[in-house]
Amino acid sequence: MTIAQADSTLIAIRKKVRRLTNSPGQSSLTDDDLDRAINNFYSQDFAYAIKIDQMRSVYEILTRPYVDRYPIDVNYYQGVRAPAYFDGIQGSFFKDRVQFFNLWPKIPTKFQQGATTLTGSITGIAQPTNPTEITSTAHGLTTGAVVTISSVGGMTQLNGNSYQITVIDANTFSLDGIDNTAYGAYTSGGTWTATSQSFSFTLPGPFLSNEVTIGGVDAFGNAITIRDNGSGLLYYLLPNAQTSTPPQDSNPAIPGMYNTNLGNPGLQNPTVIGTVDYVTGAFSYLLPFGVSLAGGTQFTIWVSQYQTGRPYNLLFWNNELTIRPVPKLTHKITVEVYQTPVQFMSTTSHPIIDQWWQVISYGVSLEIQRERNDFDSVQQLMEGFKRQEALVLERQGVEEIGQPNFTIFNSTLPNPYLNNYWGMSQ
Repeated sequence: MTIAQADSTLIAIRKKVRRLTNSPGQSSLTDDDLDRAINNFYSQDFAYAIKIDQMRSVYEILTRPYVDRYPIDVNYYQGVRAPAYFDGIQGSFFKDRVQFFNLWPKIPTKFQQGATTLTGSITGIAQPTNPTEITSTAHGLTTGAVVTISSVGGMTQLNGNSYQITVIDANTFSLDGIDNTAYGAYTSGGTWTATSQSFSFTLPGPFLSNEVTIGGVDAFGNAITIRDNGSGLLYYLLPNAQTSTPPQDSNPAIPGMYNTNLGNPGLQNPTVIGTVDYVTGAFSYLLPFGVSLAGGTQFTIWVSQYQTGRPYNLLFWNNELTIRPVPKLTHKITVEVYQTPVQFMSTTSHPIIDQWWQVISYGVSLEIQRERNDFDSVQQLMEGFKRQEALVLERQGVEEIGQPNFTIFNSTLPNPYLNNYWGMSQ
């Protein structure tokens, strides 16, 4: 007679779950639902609850020049932990960002950048036009700028006033909302002055990404806030309008919560306006339409400069690995992780360790019976689940036998040239 061999495949797990849950056919539990429950338990519940050596692995980073943050897929890699090695030499691993940034503070440096004053001569004003069209050869203005007009002959109604403009072409712009039909006829002359809407300058680099802030005040006294997105783009941030709910001018007054930020409370609407190069320090941006600066306006720019070096500190925080010093060259960094098991993709798939098939079967059965609100069955299954779980953990315990506990007396001594090594060239 033929003796049946032990089976730990998905087929075997299916059969056992059906027996344990009294679900013999598709009408009570479809294969699709059953496979989904098995994969959920195996890749999520089991993986996160039981961390054993067979799921330990090494996560490797190859650094890029001037890049200090590296995202990690925490769905596939979990339980990031020490030790961390930098080009094969052990460094320091942190999960406490306070400790890490106490060692590596992001100290901001303040710079000032003034807006450029533009001037031009008026050579013609068309009439009648609505809006008023002005000719000025190679004016260099951008739509949304605010110009102040003076010394116009004939059409004197324009003198001494400021206007937001729309650029028509390289030699013509219009004054938004200004109808000159009833104005005096243009005879000659006139000048305009404006503050540049576009900015291009360079600050000493390199500096950290996602740490750039530009602040100022527009011609009407409103705050200007510009931030980088960490990938080299500059965003103009416009706060959501503050609205009272209910209206504060209601009569009689209605009790309620006032000054509520509707839509996206506490959020700001970003608009891409330019770029920043974190290495060279080059900035280039154009203020959005309607945002104008008064003459002599100064922007305050905050950046966090740094010096490159060979990395030896690693922080795991917010699903990212942050390294210090920021590298200038390519380095290999490794850290220990627990891998999430790959889901069963065929009927012949089996767990990493064949022994696990029974604890998986019991765990899946428990979840199925919980969803059915069959708590009597849950209690009956719990004993079998705990027994199989204990066997899995016992195997891990056996593998730990003979492994020494690290103390100051038996741990590996530091490399004798370690301290000097970190100070070597990059």
